[in-house]
Amino acid sequence: MRQALEHFFLPSIAAWFAFPLRFDRAVAKMAQDSRRAVSPRQAAAYFGDSLFLEIDPRSLTHRLDEKYHDAEGWHWIGESFVDTGDWQGRLSPLQRSPAHREIIEICRTRDNFRNGQYYQTYLRQIGDGQPPRRNGRRIDTVEKLDAYFSYYAGLIDNIERTGILPRHRVGRALKSRLWPRRTRSFWQDFVERDIGVAIDRDGRFVRHTSGKHRLAAAIGLGLKTVPVEVRMVHRAWLQAEMQKRSLPPTQALAAALREMSSARI
Repeated sequence: MRQALEHFFLPSIAAWFAFPLRFDRAVAKMAQDSRRAVSPRQAAAYFGDSLFLEIDPRSLTHRLDEKYHDAEGWHWIGESFVDTGDWQGRLSPLQRSPAHREIIEICRTRDNFRNGQYYQTYLRQIGDGQPPRRNGRRIDTVEKLDAYFSYYAGLIDNIERTGILPRHRVGRALKSRLWPRRTRSFWQDFVERDIGVAIDRDGRFVRHTSGKHRLAAAIGLGLKTVPVEVRMVHRAWLQAEMQKRSLPPTQALAAALREMSSARI
């Protein structure tokens, strides 16, 4: 038993104590070779709960695309916690997202979702033999279409009652009827995380990775705050925080996160 504990825990403890040095060196090297610094998983293990904040959902007006294409092909930027790239061409207004507009509409229609524009559009597509795909699944029957909209109408009702709970508090709090198997897969529910955000070069939050439906519901319902998890930061912002605070990267980021947390709405 002792050997097993040493095998699993000692490397993790050593990695935790070594993280600041590795992180500071990686951020410094990015100034010369633009390499990405440290995986989000390693950053999450070190910074822990400080990456979780409460923010005004209306402050999130854009999303950062996880994938982008250049002369070298497709790239996924979600493998890095610090990024040096030009995000200008990778930011998209939330209003351009059909999923975002769809949820905003359901916030208005609720149980009368069949009267909504999106429902009627999908209904016509089913009749024309061109069923839509939502959440990675084909909605090719009216029954599936009703289940899809009922799921989100129920989710919105629940969010209106309880707000958006951090994922670690959700557990069994939501009724199982909110997860009809015809609407979402078990895997989608299992890997669901808090609304992800990135901090751009100017210190603004942008949605990054998960949480598009919950964020849209929060905006549609007019919620004042939502829990988010910082998944990526731009090096230009981190550099500015380092200069402002006269601290190395790890300490500057920790101090900035504390300040954001204490200033939450």
